[in-house]
Amino acid sequence: MLSADDIAGALSAGAEEKQRLAIVPLPDLARVRQRGGASVDLRLGRWFRSFKQTRTNSVSLVGRDANYAPPPTEMSRTRQHFVPFGDCYVLHPGRFVLGATLEWLRLPAGLSGYVTGKSSLGRHGLVIETAAGIHPLFSGCLTLELANIGEVPLEIYPGMEVCQIFLHRVDPCEAADMGQFSGRRKPTLPLPQGDAVFRKLRDGH
Repeated sequence: MLSADDIAGALSAGAEEKQRLAIVPLPDLARVRQRGGASVDLRLGRWFRSFKQTRTNSVSLVGRDANYAPPPTEMSRTRQHFVPFGDCYVLHPGRFVLGATLEWLRLPAGLSGYVTGKSSLGRHGLVIETAAGIHPLFSGCLTLELANIGEVPLEIYPGMEVCQIFLHRVDPCEAADMGQFSGRRKPTLPLPQGDAVFRKLRDGH
């Protein structure tokens, strides 16, 4: 796992191009080093996507094929919200919303990472999760899953520090897959798709 000094070095202009980590806007490198930890704090962006209250009985998490009814679309299930700096999004108890990091990231082939929430927010009932692993060569804003498991509404503000990213070195792979979520700047909700093995098991083959 990269230390604070390692992270600051990977973010600096002096890092080799193939090993350079990009975070835009650039964090305060002096503060990263001063904290002496092993992570970088990331801020909440201005785009949110909430779920509509619909009459849909359920949503399949393995997708559908030609033999089944088409699944509901992202637009039919969710609403998109833009919250300016200075305003807040109120997340009520038991509710869930998708957000995105303010920062745009690009990982080199030799780095991978994972994101966790901040304990100071979790103690107030705000649980933050994202895709647990961030693959090498990923680029874009990270979609965040925010849930209020507390008992009072919470005000969350674009620009606030909301999560932290930990980074570790991996052996570079020339055929690394950047993933379907690379290049995104807003929170998205694509449906998961069942793989070939699942379809054979489902269909009794």
